Amino acid sequence: METLLESLAVLGKLGSALDNVAQRLPGEIYTLVETTLDEVAERAEYGRRGSMFTFNGGSGRSEGVYMFSSSDSSPGIDQAVAPKGGFLHASRLRLTALESSSKKVDHETLKDSFWTIYSKLEAVAQGLRIVYEVANRLGSVSAKFAS
Repeated sequence: METLLESLAVLGKLGSALDNVAQRLPGEIYTLVETTLDEVAERAEYGRRGSMFTFNGGSGRSEGVYMFSSSDSSPGIDQAVAPKGGFLHASRLRLTALESSSKKVDHETLKDSFWTIYSKLEAVAQGLRIVYEVANRLGSVSAKFAS
């Protein structure tokens, strides 16, 4: 990178090259984020397809949670017994294992997308830092020789 910038400075093209970088940077960052989101979406879809065949990574153990809610305590035909001896309508009993596993998958997808975008933008920022430092050094060296 430094050699390229020094070559541009020798040719007298460093200023226009830096202007081009500044002009193209917003569009390039937008494209970088868009392609990264597409990559993460593909990985998530691939992971979902793979997890359809194995529940909980094949451990055979369910981490589902039963949610109980009831407003009346009189037992009836369509009621189930709650853990503490009360009765619930069967329609109010729901298994949230699938909901909690899908939330976990969504959480992992978000985490993957944020960390992937962060690491790519950090690499871009480091590259721009190098360009800035080298351009400043070249500018100070050429100013010394010009005076």
